[in-house]
Order: sequence, then C-alpha cells, then structure tokens
Amino acid sequence: MRVPRRTNFFFGLVLLAAAIIFLLGALDVIPPGIADLINRSWPVVLVLFGLGIFLRDRVRLGGLIALVVGGLLVGGLATTAFSSRATGLRTDYTAPINQPVTNGINLLRVSVQTLSTDVEIVRSLDARIISGEFVGSSESLLTTTYVENDDSTANLTIAETQPNQFPLLERMGRGRFTLELPADVAVDVDFRGGEGILTLNMSGLALERLNLDLAKGDALVTIPAYQPLSGGIDATIGTFVVRDGDINVFVPPTVGARFELNRGGSGLQPIFDTLDSNYLVGDILEARTFDTAEIKLRYAITAPRGQITIESTGTE
Repeated sequence: MRVPRRTNFFFGLVLLAAAIIFLLGALDVIPPGIADLINRSWPVVLVLFGLGIFLRDRVRLGGLIALVVGGLLVGGLATTAFSSRATGLRTDYTAPINQPVTNGINLLRVSVQTLSTDVEIVRSLDARIISGEFVGSSESLLTTTYVENDDSTANLTIAETQPNQFPLLERMGRGRFTLELPADVAVDVDFRGGEGILTLNMSGLALERLNLDLAKGDALVTIPAYQPLSGGIDATIGTFVVRDGDINVFVPPTVGARFELNRGGSGLQPIFDTLDSNYLVGDILEARTFDTAEIKLRYAITAPRGQITIESTGTE
C-alpha cells in the first residue's frame, strides 16, 4: 500500500516569505530601517523551524503555533532593541543656531518642537542674539526658521523631525537641545515635546506668555519677575501640561502667582510652602501676597500622572 506524501504548509509559507523578502531587498523596495530589523531577526527563523518540527506530530496546528510564537519573538526583539537604543544619548548630528534680532523688533514669538530630547531654554548673555545647539542622532533633523514681520514682531520656529519613517536601529538615541533667548526683547514661548527632561529658566526674560506641552518626562520651570504688558493682570498667560511626569515651578518672592491645577486622577496632592501659598477651593494655589503684589501671574497646570511642586526661588 502506497503511503501518501506528507507536506508541511507551514514550512512552505516560511520559505515563500523569505524568498519575497530577499527579492524586495534586492530591488531596494524595503526601507533601510525595516531591512535592518529583518537582518537582525533571522535567528528567529531557526526557532520557527525548530518549533515546527517539534510540534508537528505532537500538537494540532503546531505550525500555526510556531508562527505565532515567532511573531511574538520578533515583536519583542524589536521593542527591546529600540527601547534600549532610544535611551542612550547620541552625538552623531549637530545643528547650531546663531540668529541676530533686529533692533526694531519688540516681540519675539518662539515655537519649539522636539522628539526624544532633553531641552533647556535660558536667557542669553548676548543682547539681540538667539543662540543654541542641538546634539543628537543622525536620524533627527533640526529645522530653524526666523522671520521678521512688518509689525515689529518676529517668529522663530524650531522643529525636530525624523526624516526616515523607519530609522536604523544603530542610529537611534536621545538628543540634547539648548536655546538662549535675548533679554531685551519681549518673548512669547510655546514648547511641544515628545519625551525628555525640560528645563525652562525664564529668569531675566521679558516673558509675555509661556505654554508647554510635554508628553513624557519631567519639567522644571522658573518664571521671571516680570509683569506681561499684554493680556492684563486678570488673564491666564500660560498653560503647563506634563502628561506623564512631574513638574516643578519656581516663583520669585516678588511675584504673586496663581495656579489653576488639573491633577486628573493622580491623587497626588500638590507640594507647596503653606507660608507662601493658599490652597483654595477648585484646586487652586494662590500666593498669599497675590492681592498686594505688583507682579501678578496666572498659569494653568495639568499633570494627570505626576507630582506638582511650587517653590520659591528665594531671589528676585
């Protein structure tokens, strides 16, 4: 009696997939980042074949089970590899900033957007000069645009982007960005960040407005002893949003600050000095000197997963 020949659909599927990958790679159709991940995942194919052979006569649908396990291994390998690379600081790419500001400009609007980058924005020691530097991965690209308008204002836009949709694993990493703003021109600062430590030391700046939105990381914000000329003393002049992390706000003693808090479901009570501030109904922290202070500043703080801390700088 002739025994029917046994075939293995699973092995055929794996070989077909490998052949297609080789063909697409030869035609340069696969993006370099995906090709890099595939090259690093070839040992998983041996695991697939081993599981397929081991389970073929022992477990029903053994080939399918091996395929699922292999997919999970590839996913876990990719996630672990990218996570470990993403936490390391890189110095492959450098982008300096050196932009003079014309004497006729009286308001500078600054917009900064970063990805996985530690950011520090401070006052410049050089009058009418915007300076800074980005140091990070070659998979990042920093674009700077500066435009002076006819109404004596200027717009500075700085954006970090990722030019490759699928970056090479060996080039992944964190960046560092510093920006120095001139003290003798009023500034309106808007920051949007993906992940990293954010330090905004606005001391000595003529800060008209400050907004920040950080997806993940901690933020340290020092507000200046300066009364904005626009908006009026009853207007909220900024919103601080830290979606996954802590925020520390440092306030000069001459400033009467009022903070409207949104703690989401964190359950973390704000940290503050009861000698300096009152905790009011509605989740509001208000300086005890708010009514009598010459400088009154109002901000809204949102931190649904982190600690909110308000401290005095102790100096003006």
